[in-house]
Parts: sequence; structure tokens; C-alpha cells
Amino acid sequence: MPKIPTFTSKARPTAEVGSIQSNIRIDPNRTMGAALSTVAGRVQDYYIKKRDNEEKLIAKKAVLELKSETDKIIQSQKNNISEEESISNYKQTFTPLLQNKLSTIQNRRVKKLVEQSIDLENSENIYHLKQNSFKAYEKESAKIYNEEIQAGAAKYKTETNEKLKEKHKNTLHEKARLFNEEHMFGSNDLKKRIENINSVLLLGDVDSLVGTPGAVDKIKELDKNINGAKLVPDETFNNSLYNSYAQKIELLTIKGDPNANYEEAKNLLNQLEDSNRYNGSKMISGKRETEFATLKQKILIEEIQHENLINKQGENKQFEDFAKDSKISLLKSITDKGMGIQTTLQDRLMANELEAEFDQMKNDYLSVNPQATLGDKKSFVRNLTSTLSNIYQDRKIERIRSISFTEDTFDIIAEKNQVMKDVKLLSQNNLDSATRKRYERIAKINGYVTTIKEKTEDGKSRDKKIGDIGAFLNNYLPILIRQVQATQIIE
Repeated sequence: MPKIPTFTSKARPTAEVGSIQSNIRIDPNRTMGAALSTVAGRVQDYYIKKRDNEEKLIAKKAVLELKSETDKIIQSQKNNISEEESISNYKQTFTPLLQNKLSTIQNRRVKKLVEQSIDLENSENIYHLKQNSFKAYEKESAKIYNEEIQAGAAKYKTETNEKLKEKHKNTLHEKARLFNEEHMFGSNDLKKRIENINSVLLLGDVDSLVGTPGAVDKIKELDKNINGAKLVPDETFNNSLYNSYAQKIELLTIKGDPNANYEEAKNLLNQLEDSNRYNGSKMISGKRETEFATLKQKILIEEIQHENLINKQGENKQFEDFAKDSKISLLKSITDKGMGIQTTLQDRLMANELEAEFDQMKNDYLSVNPQATLGDKKSFVRNLTSTLSNIYQDRKIERIRSISFTEDTFDIIAEKNQVMKDVKLLSQNNLDSATRKRYERIAKINGYVTTIKEKTEDGKSRDKKIGDIGAFLNNYLPILIRQVQATQIIE
């Protein structure tokens, strides 16, 4: 059998390419599909970023709205000295507001952003609440301390018992020590507080001595014994003492006050002018020299004005008393008939009219003649009283002349009898309607009015003014009786 020849290849069939190659190169990323893929990715990134920004903006707006509320809450707790209470009030008020706001947000991502921002805000808000509470505590504590020191100093100043004064002083020192310890201000602060208290007490003692016998020497001795120049500088001490003297002088020199004492005020001026501190510091120096000169001149001028006012007041009182007595005498001559005779209605009306006339004319005279002497004013009142008395007498005579004592006398008696009869019928409620209406009309004309309730056409109630018959007859009948008596006496 013939042998088939074989050939063994030494080359790798798939490792080498053919001898003919193409120079065309295609970038897979630059194909139409690749280009479309890139654009789609960028669009997606843009919309994601836009969404995130919108959500952040919505969240920021919500946080700002909530922050305005937290600012109000923090402000409301500004003066709360209790840190725990302040924080508790903040949480109780803000938590419902936050929950309400979150319930209106449907987007979970926005809600998450709001919650994260509020958590950060809350941490800062709690810090501010604590800080405000501490400041409020310090402020309130200092206020109470100052009020206690002022009250204690006032109690010390008014105390006359030396042992009790010393007790009050020690109490003030103890309050200063406790306040210093509470706030941990240190030893230097405590030393200054004690010195301030001692200086206030010294100035209070000095003020109390002003105006008392031997005040100048007592003030120097007190100041020297406690080495006051180290506690209170000369300028502060001298200024305080000057003001104490000035205030005492002002109280003594109220123009027109009967209790004013200008002599004592001038004595205090002399003391003030000659005063020096125990260390030689002059009281009246610097700006106080000008103030003292002004004060001294003012007192000297006002003393003269005061004396004139006092004299004027004395004259005014004398005149007013004189005018009052004259008016009473005039009115009494009209209303007091004596012998048990009652005053008529006409006389009472005339007395009221003359009293008003007297007061008006007196006031007019004083207004027009402010510089009139006491004698001139008394003379005017005498003439006024005489004139008004003559007016009354003239009117009385005119009234009597209008009555006829012949045929009219019978008319008066008949009128009296008829009125008495009508009064009786009225009391028995048997007075006829025509007579009642006539009396009502006469009573109303003469000012005797009463108010009754009446029904209107629509059934409502309204007030109506009618003549008061009872009041009118109670005055009219006595007048008729006296007129009858007068005619009988004249006849």
C-alpha cells in the first residue's frame, strides 16, 4: 500500500493575520449609539441636579419659616432665669410647630432635609437659651442685690440706735459677701463692694446730720474717725454734701408756705460757705462756687417775695372772711323772719338769686382790681351788700303793692280755702281730673316737675314729665296762709 506523504506545519494558524491588512480604524465610542448614550446621561444628570436644588430650596424656605418661630420663642424666654424651664418651654412650643410643618411636606427627601437642618438649628437654639437664661439670672440677681443694699442703707440711715445701726451695717456686708460668693467674683470684687457700702453709709450719715445743731463739727468728726477720705474722694464727698445742704435749703424756702423758714435757710448757707473737709478740702470750689452764688442770690430774692405773699395771703383771708360774713348777714335778713314765721318761696328764690349776684360781682371786682387794698375791697363789699339789700326791699314793696287789700283779700282767703279743700281731696284720691290737670299745669310752669312712665301706641314704655302737684301744694298753701295773715295784720 503506497505511503501517503505528510506535511507538518510549524506555524500557528490563528496567531497571524494575512499579509493583506486594512488601514480603516473605527472608535466604538464615536458611534451614533455611543453619542446618544452620552447625551442621555448628561440630560439625566441635569434633571437630577435640578431636582436636588429645587428640593434644597423648598427645604431652606421651610427651615427659614420655622426659624422665625424659634427666634420668637427664644425672645419670649429671654428673661427666664431658669435654664431648664426655658428649654422645656422652647420644646413644648416648637415641637408642635415642627410636626405641623413636616405634615404638609409630601416629598420624603425634602422632609429629611428639613429635619436635618432643624436638628442643627436646635443645637444652636438650646445654646442661646442657656446663654440667655444665665444672663437673665445674673441681671435679676444683681437687681435684687442692689435693691437689698439700697433698702438696707435707707434703714441704716433712719436708725437712731447705734447698736442697731451697726447690726444693719454688718447685714449689708454679709449680703455683699454672699453675692460675691454666689457669682464667684473673687476677693477684689468683695473688697470693692464693702468699700462701696461703707461710702454709701458715710454719705447717708452726713446727709442726716445736715441741718442739726453742731452739724459742721459732727460731720468732720464722723468723716475723720473712719478715715473717710480713703472711702470717698474729696470731689464726690463735697458734691454730695453740697447737694444735701441745697436740698435742705430748698425744703425750707417754699414761697408762700406758712411753714417756710428763710432765717434757717440763711444759716445753712453760711455753714455751707465756711465748710471744709477734715483733710482741708474746701467745700465751695470749682463749679460749686457758681452754683452757690446763684443759690444764695435766689434765697435772698425769694425771701422778699415770700414775705409779700404771706402778707397778701393774710389780707386775702381777712377779706374773704369779711365778704363771707357780709353775705351771710344779707341772706339772713331775707330768709330769717323771726317769731317763728317761715320763709316764703319767693324769699328763698330771691335769696338764691342775690347770693349768686353777690359772688359774681365780688369775683368781677377782684379780677378787675387785683392790686386793690384790703380797705378798698371791704368798702366794695359794704356797698355791694347795701345795694343788693335795697334791691330786695324794692322788689318786696312792689310785690306788696300788687296786692289789693280790699276786694282781693277775700280772693286770697277763698283761694286758701279752696286749696285746702283740694289738698284734702287729693290725699283721698277724690280730686276731679280737670282740677288735677290745672294744678299739674301750674306746678310744671313753676318748676315742680316729676317723671312718670306711660304706655305708647306700640305698647312700649317711656318717661313723661308732668307737674308735681304734691310738691307744689306743699309750698303754695303755706304761702297763701302767710298772705292771709299779712293782710289781716295790715288791716
